[in-house]
Amino acid sequence: MLREIQSRIKEPHYVELRDAVLARIKSGKLTEGMPVSAVLDSLDTVELTMELEELGIETTVPINSVGDLLWLFKALDLRRHRKP
Repeated sequence: MLREIQSRIKEPHYVELRDAVLARIKSGKLTEGMPVSAVLDSLDTVELTMELEELGIETTVPINSVGDLLWLFKALDLRRHRKP
């Protein structure tokens, strides 16, 4: 149990968000065309913005839909795994 808690602490917040979004898409509760407000509340938005800043990612397109958010998650994954 301690190992599970430690792994959650080490994982960025967006990983949890990504997994939740993908699960909701798979279950049919979300589609990629839905507005991002269907997924993110203000706290999630703040945390995601902070993670973007920490990784030095600037979005060049507005994140308006769930599909845009999935693209952003991919960009975060790429940057996170490339960072030394």
